[in-house]
Amino acid sequence: MGFFHKLQEKFDGMMIEFNKPNLDSKANFFRLLAVSQKAGLGVRDSLKSLREWEKSKWMLVIIDDMIEKLTEWSSLAEAMEAQSYFFNSDEIELLRSTEITWNMIQTLEEIANNLESSQEVNAKVKKASTYPAMMIGLTVVAVAILLIKVFPSITSMYWNPEDLPWITKFFLSASDYLQANRFKLLAWIITVIVAYNVAYNHWLLFKIWVDKLLLMLPVVKNVVKQFYMSRFTSLLAQFYEAWVSPVVSFKLLAWIFDNFHYKRKMIEVRNSINAWFSIYDSLEWTDLFDPILIQIINVWENTWSLPVVLSRISPFYETSLKNNIDTLMATLEPLLMCFIAGIIWTLLWAIYLPMADMVNQIQ
Repeated sequence: MGFFHKLQEKFDGMMIEFNKPNLDSKANFFRLLAVSQKAGLGVRDSLKSLREWEKSKWMLVIIDDMIEKLTEWSSLAEAMEAQSYFFNSDEIELLRSTEITWNMIQTLEEIANNLESSQEVNAKVKKASTYPAMMIGLTVVAVAILLIKVFPSITSMYWNPEDLPWITKFFLSASDYLQANRFKLLAWIITVIVAYNVAYNHWLLFKIWVDKLLLMLPVVKNVVKQFYMSRFTSLLAQFYEAWVSPVVSFKLLAWIFDNFHYKRKMIEVRNSINAWFSIYDSLEWTDLFDPILIQIINVWENTWSLPVVLSRISPFYETSLKNNIDTLMATLEPLLMCFIAGIIWTLLWAIYLPMADMVNQIQ
């Protein structure tokens, strides 16, 4: 009974994760909630007004549950915490703090701005990754069709297949292997993809290696670094402005960051603050952060101006991130085209070289 119960919970969790509203819906939710608060509506009345125009089934479920929690005298943060699969821990903690400081409208707008910015960056990343994936996928399909359908018919055109050029023989052998083992090969590809995802999520040493590799690859490392600089400055500024303590702020950053090395650094900073060291002391010798950002933190750390300075720096890193993504695309596109052209040229050479030999023999 326990096994089937856990299986059902796993299935329900997968269904919720698959059907949960997207980032754009969340940004609209926070934006409209801030507008309703500006209009003088209470939180519960604001959610009721949002419910009137909402069309998404899953968003209606979330809003109804939050209204029910607020009716039971729960706070907005507690109502969001019940929907933790949709709301992130940083969003919940920001609102938990602003409910004390009465700065909710500004916090809601900042969360909406941050989500809209993340949506724009995600769209750029998706565009940068979709194009190479589609090109490689189409190339693999085209090569498979040539090997399975075209190359077997070549052997019937020649009197003695043993006289074929070595490159044609190589592709004919590959064609025979692919025809005999195509389903097995497909199963191996799927197994490798699944094994990678499982290893990355559950095998710490593998995750450490992959995350380190991303920080070493040319061009890619700039994208990764600028992404975390943008997130670090933006979120830390929001936490400080909402009067979240430094220890809790870096604990939340450790939860939010996916890259192991940045996550570990956030934990180290939190432990340093607990031991009465400064943020600068923990960041001084790391190459994960820009030296200029570390020096700015050193200058402004002990003043009330640090969140203001960080919020002004964050757009710079966001712009740099977008530019680095564009640079990555500009670098990958010609390399990818050269790779595909090389494969096509090799295949054409393997097909037409024996044809040219046969024509010479006939003449």
